[in-house]
Amino acid sequence: MSNLLDALKNAGLADAKKAKKAEQAKKQQAHKELKSGASKAQAVSPMEAPEPQVSRQQAVENVAQQVRDRLTAAYRGAALTDISGRKKFYFTTLDQHIDCMMLSDVASALLDRGKYAIVANEAMDDYILVRRASALAIEAIDKKRIIVLRRQET
Repeated sequence: MSNLLDALKNAGLADAKKAKKAEQAKKQQAHKELKSGASKAQAVSPMEAPEPQVSRQQAVENVAQQVRDRLTAAYRGAALTDISGRKKFYFTTLDQHIDCMMLSDVASALLDRGKYAIVANEAMDDYILVRRASALAIEAIDKKRIIVLRRQET
């Protein structure tokens, strides 16, 4: 290309200033193309490939599975054993029926103080007695599962 400009200069068809401006314009154009090409290459680089789109239904299923997993972890070992006794404790169920649980004197007292709570079991078909910490973990995931949880006063 420089040979062509030299030939034009020698022929008197182009002067040095016009040739220099033409060269600068070509360099700027090449720089712009290089710059825009590099940004496109960065946008499509394999390291930063776009995340695959997840369907709305799949996202809902993923969240539901996470909730089930958290509930399973919260219920694991939460149910108290050896709490049955002679004392009847009446409570209202989720479907607004009155149910009764036979508790020992100690379990009944701890339930009244807020140390124990009655929650729906994992399948939501029966009720179990759990410690306060377990009840709070379950309540953080699903508030409807808590049947009786006395609030402690500080």
